[in-house]
Amino acid sequence: MYNKVDLADRCAPDDFFVMREEIMSKEFDSWLASYLGEKKSEVSLLIRDRTALDFLISWSIFESDCFSGFCKLDEIKSYSVKLVESAKYRTGSISRYVEHFHERYQQNKLYKNLMHKQKCKNAEIILSKKINDLEENEKVFLLVLVVYRYRNNIFHGNKGVSSWLAYKEQIKMCCEVMHHFIGMSEVAHNKSKHTDAA
Repeated sequence: MYNKVDLADRCAPDDFFVMREEIMSKEFDSWLASYLGEKKSEVSLLIRDRTALDFLISWSIFESDCFSGFCKLDEIKSYSVKLVESAKYRTGSISRYVEHFHERYQQNKLYKNLMHKQKCKNAEIILSKKINDLEENEKVFLLVLVVYRYRNNIFHGNKGVSSWLAYKEQIKMCCEVMHHFIGMSEVAHNKSKHTDAA
């Protein structure tokens, strides 16, 4: 691998910066793959895709704001109840997502693909109900569970990143769901305008 001096001697200024960026990008891919214990090709595919990048950034903020940094399956129910009881919860703001995912996961094969060997009795109860019979906290639970499972399925789903990226419509909807819940969170990241001290 060339060092900066070698590259600068061999390239025009614009080419130097392009090559430097490519090298740094490959180094990052290798580091991240090693850190995650995943194949470099899978990591590279993920971080070069805009939809995946949107999801990962949204997930990072969502997990930080709504779950104090780490979302676990057994915390989703209590989060759902707490959110619905809060003054910030807006009934109806998530309806189209609930309808989409409730209908989608009536199909047993799709539900099994989503859960990828993980069991969740609460989800099975929710999906067994008619959509009009769902409580608000059950709607929230269903959506957070779907987002959580999409996050877990990036590398550990049935066929890895390439098959995960085939579900872009659902991934984009998961992003929108997270944005709704982040907007209702108690954490105030830049939600009020900051003024500089005079």
